[in-house]
Amino acid sequence: MKRVDSEDNGELSNLVKDLDEMYRKRQAYLVEYYPTDIPNKVCNHAFIKGIKFENSFKPKEYDFVPLMKCGDEELFVWTHTKDTYTALVSRVSDNVKDKNFWKNIGTVIQLAYSYSRDFEHTIDMEYKWCYYFDSNKSISEQEIYDCSDYDRHSLLNGNIIKLTDLSYISPIIELLLRDDKAYTALSNFFSSMKTHYCCLICELDRFPYKKHTSHEPKSWEQANVISEYEAAILQACRCVEALIGKPPNKESRNRFLEHKKKWINQIGINPDDIFTKGETTYIDFYYKLFSLRNAAAHSYGTIPFEVERKQAVYAQCFASLLLDGYVAKNVLSEEIVIGKLGINQKLIEKVDETMSTPKTYQ
Repeated sequence: MKRVDSEDNGELSNLVKDLDEMYRKRQAYLVEYYPTDIPNKVCNHAFIKGIKFENSFKPKEYDFVPLMKCGDEELFVWTHTKDTYTALVSRVSDNVKDKNFWKNIGTVIQLAYSYSRDFEHTIDMEYKWCYYFDSNKSISEQEIYDCSDYDRHSLLNGNIIKLTDLSYISPIIELLLRDDKAYTALSNFFSSMKTHYCCLICELDRFPYKKHTSHEPKSWEQANVISEYEAAILQACRCVEALIGKPPNKESRNRFLEHKKKWINQIGINPDDIFTKGETTYIDFYYKLFSLRNAAAHSYGTIPFEVERKQAVYAQCFASLLLDGYVAKNVLSEEIVIGKLGINQKLIEKVDETMSTPKTYQ
């Protein structure tokens, strides 16, 4: 009996060794042929999930056409399947690994698109990396990193836009790629609006008819939203801080006057003009905002019942106006941007603005 047990143990030991060897070979194979230090030579194309283009520009199946060049990324439009909306693909240089911070074009498009729509419409972008990318194979045939079967079913979900929509926001895209201050300010403001949404069109009277009237939460809603107001105020203030810095001490008159000139030079706003929403001057609300920020950031474990929705809305409207001023001062003309980003104008000009279709050209 003991002899049989010994033989069984020996067989089990050999089986474990064989399985271990198989596992090691499998891991070695994956490391060699599917390295995870992305991007690399065999995995440098990213299918950008969350956005797709209608096909009125008459693409054919498997067309893979350059769209624009954005630093270490080159964008292509890829018609991966017959009679299906066209995808956006980024070919990424290994150089991004040498950067402390990589402003990927997916995030930049997300911010620029949201800004252009007054944050009423946003796009959630996600990179899906393809090993051994082949534009002559359909999306279902691509080998995609870290993509479950469930993820594959949702790959083609996203906002449908026209190529001309992307061309329209290209000056904002170029500004965000070039200017870290603009990128930081806009990303902070985007965070504020995601935390607590307010309709900037209505709040800033950009349209005579208001679809969204201002309101405070009901008593039973208050406990659920106070923390959102605090976070929204904090991020809106960080947006302002990125654009114009912290308020100087008013007692230092020379510094105070220099700072007011900075407003005009950098964001094109006279700080002594009236900020209508806050019923005071821009410069006075600026100081009030930082005081409000300090209270929101340092509640010291207490519930700040005094925080109201209108305070968050005023902070967001103020940040939005300063952001608009900075963009207007620093954005380049579309003509210059076309050259800088190498935008494929011939492709853009093929778009038919009178129709929208998923059909591919025969």
